Amino acid sequence: MLINKSKEKGFSYIDVMIAIVILLVGILAMLSALTTNLVRTYETEQRVIAKQLALSTIESIISAKEIKGPGINGWDSMRNTAGLPAGEDGIFLTGYNPVRVESGSDGVAGTIDDACSGTGSCINPLSGAVNASPLVERYQREIAISDVPDPERPSPEHAIARRRVDVNIRFFVNQLVREETVSTIIANYNQDN
Repeated sequence: MLINKSKEKGFSYIDVMIAIVILLVGILAMLSALTTNLVRTYETEQRVIAKQLALSTIESIISAKEIKGPGINGWDSMRNTAGLPAGEDGIFLTGYNPVRVESGSDGVAGTIDDACSGTGSCINPLSGAVNASPLVERYQREIAISDVPDPERPSPEHAIARRRVDVNIRFFVNQLVREETVSTIIANYNQDN
């Protein structure tokens, strides 16, 4: 009995190479999806930290409304330092500044004693106290405070009883700039009608 060996069954090298290419394409697609997922997870973590920094800054600003002491005059101090008329004192710096771990000698975040633009120590110009606390790396904070006219208070001395506070936190994810913003309106209830 003769066996015909010319019709061998199985995979050729070309079939194996095509299968490997298809398998590699699938593996590369899966690795790309995993990498994207890891970057998004990291970005979400950074966004949560930025939101918490912004919320704690808002809380600090609200508490500053009630403080009267060296360099802080309650409601009247709740403004940015730039662009004020002569004789009016604002304690919050304008523009983006590094975020420090501690709030300086006045205990209020984003003021002139802790929000200096450099990476070194900040010196409070009023008290001379030094804030050498470390920076919160990769985060910058901007505080913008603007007056909101109150149409229900017609007299000029009581017309501004509310202020809008915008806290922007800038952070970086893989050399991409991201921002988180928290805004609120603060009212001066201690003002006479």
